[in-house]
Amino acid sequence: MRILGAPRFLVAWGVPDRTGLETAAARFGLAPAFEGSDVQILASPGYALPLGDACGVILGTLFERNGPPRAVSEVAVNPFGAAFDAVASALLKKHWGAYCGVVRDGRSWRFVRDPSGGLPAYLARGPGSCMIGSDPELIAATGYWRPAIAWANLACHLYTRGLPTPATSLEGLVEILPGHTCDICDASVPIEALWSPWDHVASDAVADRQEQAEALRRTVQNAVSAWSSRYSSILIGVSGGLDSSIVAASLTRGDVRVTGVTLITEDPDGDERPFTRQLAQGLGLEIHEIPYDLADIDLGLSCVAHLARPIGRSHALAYDRPMHRLARASGVEAFFSGNGGDNVFYYTQSANPVADRLLADGAGVGALHTLRDVSRLTGCTPLQAAAATIASLRTRRGGYQWRTDPTFLHARTCADLVHLPAEHPWLREGRARAPGKAAHIAALLRIQSGLEGYDRSLPPMINPLMSQPVIERCLAVPSWMWVEAGRDRALARRAFAPLLPDAIHQRRSKGGPDGFANQVIHRHRAEIIERLTCGHLAREKIIDSQAIVTLLSDERPTLGADQARLLSLLDTEAWVSHWSP
Repeated sequence: MRILGAPRFLVAWGVPDRTGLETAAARFGLAPAFEGSDVQILASPGYALPLGDACGVILGTLFERNGPPRAVSEVAVNPFGAAFDAVASALLKKHWGAYCGVVRDGRSWRFVRDPSGGLPAYLARGPGSCMIGSDPELIAATGYWRPAIAWANLACHLYTRGLPTPATSLEGLVEILPGHTCDICDASVPIEALWSPWDHVASDAVADRQEQAEALRRTVQNAVSAWSSRYSSILIGVSGGLDSSIVAASLTRGDVRVTGVTLITEDPDGDERPFTRQLAQGLGLEIHEIPYDLADIDLGLSCVAHLARPIGRSHALAYDRPMHRLARASGVEAFFSGNGGDNVFYYTQSANPVADRLLADGAGVGALHTLRDVSRLTGCTPLQAAAATIASLRTRRGGYQWRTDPTFLHARTCADLVHLPAEHPWLREGRARAPGKAAHIAALLRIQSGLEGYDRSLPPMINPLMSQPVIERCLAVPSWMWVEAGRDRALARRAFAPLLPDAIHQRRSKGGPDGFANQVIHRHRAEIIERLTCGHLAREKIIDSQAIVTLLSDERPTLGADQARLLSLLDTEAWVSHWSP
């Protein structure tokens, strides 16, 4: 079946007036997926799997854990059992994908979202009713919920650098986080976790590095193969780096047309063609080479206007727009990416792996080897690595400390938030005492908000490296194996060395669009100052406008670390304008 857009769904309970649902269904092409006991469910065609015995429906894409690498197309009967606990357990242990489920639980209904977060889920409640949908625009289109900015939540989101929480930056809209469940019919029942990354840590009996590498390669290839079975035409963004190259090398199905694309800057640091051309030659892959273009920049348009939180940067439009144009011109059914590779393969420049090895094996030869590996990786001396290890061990009892970011935020905002703990259940876990593995799990949290992809009217964004089997496989790998021989993501390099050009397999540095981002700031300096001194964020005293003016009064060609924050706030201003009346 030809997929025309990313999957969407609506779950309505206790909503007496169906007019809004019908209007939204007609506008977004949704079809009835399930109905019973005051519950009505609509979904994009081809994305609903009714369970037997009228006990619910699975929405999105579902694969069998040990089955063939293709999506489950039908469920003739309910294979999971009648009770919700049995269904949830079977989904988490025997299946994976990008799915949400609505399952009968006695006289109530429960909603569950898969651990990968591949299919978004947002909840709005009213008196005696609720609605859950795949995106804010869809829920708003029903008229059940009216968007408004949640200023306090927005300030917290900026301060905590996007720490995933149920609260969104839109009033009355809650995200059901990956791996969580909620009672649709009873608002007094809290949203609960069904899945924890800690259940998959240090439980793997495979200790040999080569066996670990082979298991990782099989898992990644199976995930990519399964996802690619859903589409006949795929566009993959490649940068010449390790992660996107691994995904490209795993796209081996002969019945799928795969095309690559790389964006290039005038700055040599952002021109990855020497690497992407080797990848193209090695894989026999056609890769389009498209220059970043300042004409694609519109500071009044957020690149994430469709999301419930602002997570973008204004210069990203110059990446997104050519991707969309190429997809339309070539009839692409899905975007694939290497997003999440740094996170799932635990890219680190810290001494935390040494601390983990000491806790696991004691002070022996193994810990000394890891100390040497970290020194080679970071360029520090063994003495400096040892000091950093001691510091890591001293702070581990408090669990992982999520770093906040007050840069360019108003003093009042920072004062209101400084005593607010930046916490997440995964980081509060009693098992979060191994510094390296805790940092690995924090990295998985850091990427969650970036996985929703483009506006859901566009083809879906598939991030195979963030599939549940890949996440669980990587969590089982000891943290020190990711820095072996002084190489970042070492086990992934070992796993895919036979499939990648040596230049990519051995590559230690990677470029990026920083040069182009600086061009954007230089070209639009006056407009940026106006937007960030006279706009919504300034009026609400969320940002420190004077600090931004001071920064932009400096004519330096580059702004260093401040560049990313500035472009983030600029896109946030556009996001607020999009959702404001």
